[in-house]
Amino acid sequence: MSVTRPLAGIAAGSALLLSGLLSGCGVAGTDWHPGVAAQVGDEKISTSHVNDVTTNYCAAIEDQLTKAGNVLPLSYLREGVTGQLVLVAAARQLGQEYDVAAGDQYTRQVTQLEQAVSQLPEAAQAAVIEIESSQTYVDDILQGVGKALAQGQTTPTDTQAAAAGQQALTKWIDDNDVQIDPEFGVEIVDGKATPIDTDISYAVGDTAKLGSAKTPDPTYSSSLPDALRCG
Repeated sequence: MSVTRPLAGIAAGSALLLSGLLSGCGVAGTDWHPGVAAQVGDEKISTSHVNDVTTNYCAAIEDQLTKAGNVLPLSYLREGVTGQLVLVAAARQLGQEYDVAAGDQYTRQVTQLEQAVSQLPEAAQAAVIEIESSQTYVDDILQGVGKALAQGQTTPTDTQAAAAGQQALTKWIDDNDVQIDPEFGVEIVDGKATPIDTDISYAVGDTAKLGSAKTPDPTYSSSLPDALRCG
């Protein structure tokens, strides 16, 4: 099985421990409750969905990582998954406002991914397709929205339409107060998923500093328990 590219955001973010072992309490000082990873307009993205996609995506790429001698903290995958799911939900709702759906480019990528992952377990197939096609989905929606905004004016180039769509997405996210549980270590800035450091402590020791690095450190990643790493 060959995946066309790594997960968006895979090498960016803070090395938070995977919080699949959630307690029964909400996040102190916030409106968040157990089971909700993000509120995106009218949609809720559940913690269980984020964790399931992350785990199954890891299962899909783990052999490739192992053969290449690579190990990743599962938290890096989890941040990337969360960011992409939020962007897809926002783009979908923005598209609905302009009667725009993803186009042929997205359909072609999904078809290619289905063929590429056909030998994987069903859950792993679904995770790879959902995440690896997510950015194309968002891009297609933004292109369509940009063109819709330009109706009656000079026909925009693809680049101009994408830029206009990106501005519309940024405004939609601001207007709809998109919120992500801080525990997931990512937020949406200018319409893009951006890793954030939500740790209230400072990294002092060498291991702690490796854990909070912006890119995965192989030594630190390899030292993690199996449940907290991929590869």
